[in-house]
Amino acid sequence: MKNASVMQFYNIIIGRYNELGLKSKKVRARMEYSLLDHISKVCKREGLNLISSYRRFGRLIFHFETEQIPKALEVFKHIIGLHSFSPGYSVEPNFEIIQDSVLKLASFYIENNDTFAVRASRIKPFPKTSIEIEREIGGSVFEDFSANGKSLIVDLSNPKKTIYIEVREKHAYIYTEKIPTIWGGNPIETDKAILALFHGKKGENVASQLMLRRGAIIEPVLIFADSLGISWNNEKYIKIIENIMQNAKYLSESMKLNIINAEPLIKQIQQDKIPDLELEYYFKYANMILMEKLRKNLNASGQIVYKKKRLYFKGIITAIDLSDEFSYLVGQHITPVHFMPLIGLSKNMVFYLDNRLSDQDDGSTPPNSQINTENEKKKSKFSLGQTVAFGISDYIDESEINLTSENRNSVELAKKFKEINSYFEKDNIYSLIDQILKNKEIQEIQGRIMKE
Repeated sequence: MKNASVMQFYNIIIGRYNELGLKSKKVRARMEYSLLDHISKVCKREGLNLISSYRRFGRLIFHFETEQIPKALEVFKHIIGLHSFSPGYSVEPNFEIIQDSVLKLASFYIENNDTFAVRASRIKPFPKTSIEIEREIGGSVFEDFSANGKSLIVDLSNPKKTIYIEVREKHAYIYTEKIPTIWGGNPIETDKAILALFHGKKGENVASQLMLRRGAIIEPVLIFADSLGISWNNEKYIKIIENIMQNAKYLSESMKLNIINAEPLIKQIQQDKIPDLELEYYFKYANMILMEKLRKNLNASGQIVYKKKRLYFKGIITAIDLSDEFSYLVGQHITPVHFMPLIGLSKNMVFYLDNRLSDQDDGSTPPNSQINTENEKKKSKFSLGQTVAFGISDYIDESEINLTSENRNSVELAKKFKEINSYFEKDNIYSLIDQILKNKEIQEIQGRIMKE
């Protein structure tokens, strides 16, 4: 908002969605109500007093006290399910009232020598067409400025300032800007619960974010082991927690973080004289076994609740890509549903997003010119939202180098999978896994958008 004084007019936020518009009327209504409920809970968590909210012909309207609008705008940037939003105000759907309101707003919003335009839409019963509203109100603004000795230029192609008018049955909405949200996507719904693996691999944060954007509730699982460089509260462990906290702010209720210490399992494997070069294969297999067994345990117990509904986890998210063929192979055999949202992204794009995600609070729009190729630009714009990154990192995940540099073929990997599967089918291994899961810790992660 370039002119903060226009805030004195605003008492609503107009929310727009994108993909919801493609749903059937029944599904769209369900998802709209889900989104309204989600936003209401986020506002309450962030200390906002949401007076009321309702649906209006492809728009979601949220009423706030005027002084709370600036804070609400920062919160709404992080709402998954909204494509864009606008601070504005509502008046009666009467042409004279609309015109007077726009003239008052224009006196604060539009400056001398500005170029401007008025954009209008209306329902059919309204006595004037959209073009007539634009022409007459735009003309009134121009005449008002001229009468006060100010210069103003009408520019319908590329105006510096635009005033938008939407006339509905019961209200007319007036606003001056459309603000994109960070992730867009679909509303978060309670029937889309998924466990997300965190064990220090680059891209885990991005993978979870992408599934959140599809409307899923993410419950993270942190698997660590001293032998593999992730110790309790060491630097890598803390970084994972920070990533999970960054994800948690997109949910309206707290995340239940499952923390699993896999060190006893790694020690067991080492005692069996598994070569160091093979250890990572065993650990990748162990991760998937631990995740799938935990998923079944949680579903059987029904202990995880979100919005007063029990969550039943449908699958597992991992941050694997096409270069990690072994993890892909394991995932297809161990879990019934294996979500791999990074599978179609280049490593540059994943690194680029991962490094930016922790710095996205400013909500500023990235210059797409800094993405290397036209194809990458399309991916960033279409799949990943408009404000997720500024530059591609030089970071290389060294934990992947040992295995990928061997260039094993599919036959060798399939053989390795059978070998490791036979090893894990030993009774003492599965009893050890049961004991590890029994000793897991649960930490409640409460996300906040606005820092106190």
